[in-house]
Amino acid sequence: MQQSFPCSVLKYLTIVPGSRSDYESLAVFHYRDFSPGPIRFVYKLIDGHSRRRLEAPVVGVIVYGPPAANLAARGRATGGAFRGLSRAAGLTLLNARLVCIRRVIVEPRYRGLGLASRLVRETMPLTGAAMVEAVSVMGRVHPFFVRAGMTEFACPPDAKTERLKAAMEAVGIGEGVWHDGGRVHAAVAALPEGQKAFIVGEMDRFVQKFTRQRAWPHSVERTDFVLGKLADPGRYYLWQNPEKGGCFSF
Repeated sequence: MQQSFPCSVLKYLTIVPGSRSDYESLAVFHYRDFSPGPIRFVYKLIDGHSRRRLEAPVVGVIVYGPPAANLAARGRATGGAFRGLSRAAGLTLLNARLVCIRRVIVEPRYRGLGLASRLVRETMPLTGAAMVEAVSVMGRVHPFFVRAGMTEFACPPDAKTERLKAAMEAVGIGEGVWHDGGRVHAAVAALPEGQKAFIVGEMDRFVQKFTRQRAWPHSVERTDFVLGKLADPGRYYLWQNPEKGGCFSF
C-alpha cells in the first residue's frame, strides 16, 4: 500500500507556466530568505487531484533568471567561451545564451518523490536557452541537478574569497568558528579599532561581488551571509540544450 502511494500522487501532477506570485507562495519553504532577483521564467507544479489541490494549489516551483556577469566555474565549464569580450559584448552574449536557475522549491508534503529533479529536467528545454546553469551549496546533500541531467563542476574559490579568508586568520578569527555568525560578529566587535576597521573593510570589499548584498550594512545578518560563502563556495551545474546546437565542449 505504501509503495503505490507515490504513483497515485504522481499521476495527478502537471507542470505549467507560473508567475512570481506562485514562487512567493512557496518561498517560505526555501533555505534562502532573500529575493531571487530578476525573473525570466517561472514554472509551477500543480496537483490536479480534486481534494488536494484545494489544500495546496501549487506544490512545486522553479524560477529562472538572467546569469551572473562573472562566474569562475562557468569559465571552466565552457572552456572560456565567454572570455576575451568587452563587458558589454560579454553580457549580451550571456543573456542571449544562458538562463540561471534561481530557485527550486517543493512543498514539504510532496518531497521525496523526485519532483525537484522533474521540475529541472522538464522545464530546462521550455526556456529555449542554449544553456542553463545553476549554483547551489546544497548540491552535495541533494544532487537533484545531476539527476535532472546537468553536469556538476566544483566552484573554485576566487581571489576575493581567498583574501578575506587570509584577513580573518590574520586577526585571529580562525576557520573553526566560521559556522557561528553571532560569535564571529562579536569577535570582530571586540577587536582593536584598527583591526576591526580592517576586517569590516575586507567584508565590504567581499560583498561587492553580490549585487543584492552590496548595500548591506555591517551586521550579524551580513556576517552570516559572508561566512556562508566562505564555508562552501557551492557547486556549479550546466546543461547544454541539444536542440540548439553549437554546444561548447568541456
